[in-house]
Amino acid sequence: MGDANSLNYSDLTEKDVDEVVAFMAKHFYPREPISTGLHMTYEDNKEWIHGSVRDWVKNGVSVVAREPDTKAVAGTIIATILTRDQSNTYEQALTSPKTKVKTLHKVLSILETAVDFFSRYEKVDRILELAMITVSEKYSGRGVGRRLVQESERRGRLFGCTLATAQATAVPSQRLLYRLGYESLYTLDYATFEIAGDRVFDMDKMLGTPSAKVMARLIDESVDK
Repeated sequence: MGDANSLNYSDLTEKDVDEVVAFMAKHFYPREPISTGLHMTYEDNKEWIHGSVRDWVKNGVSVVAREPDTKAVAGTIIATILTRDQSNTYEQALTSPKTKVKTLHKVLSILETAVDFFSRYEKVDRILELAMITVSEKYSGRGVGRRLVQESERRGRLFGCTLATAQATAVPSQRLLYRLGYESLYTLDYATFEIAGDRVFDMDKMLGTPSAKVMARLIDESVDK
């Protein structure tokens, strides 16, 4: 078995969506603290995630890593582009009739809007948002996550993105982004987070992650605040 450099990286396109979403159902949702803490499964979020991934891949900044021989998916990063006119990707899910889905996306929407990037960085007009990073257990610890982020950043720069951000909801993604130079700009504590006065997360199911972090870094060195 090889490392990150042995895999093939390509744009995630619409023809890949069903395969990649099935990969995420197996490798992402069971290891994502917000989902596990809300006792959510992939089936709970199935309708929203299929539609959203199909929509996001149109931006050209999502990436899939495949084994060169078998073509099997080894990892993926789902990303989108935020603009001053379209700065939120999660609000539409708040209309879902499913309570768990509305709770999940309430949390994600709070995280996404916690930092007003377009005010903070006056010269930034397009932002690469790293929504979900998933690597199979087979390739865990082999640099695949790092390479996926770098591949998405490279594509983001081609589309005029000068800043990258992520709502890092798990310790592994937080550590990865710290190592890549991202800084934490906002922290949401899972244990004390409430909706309408009720705490929503089962802390015994949070996989050792105490908080979510909004993280960001400038990916175009010619741009400053």
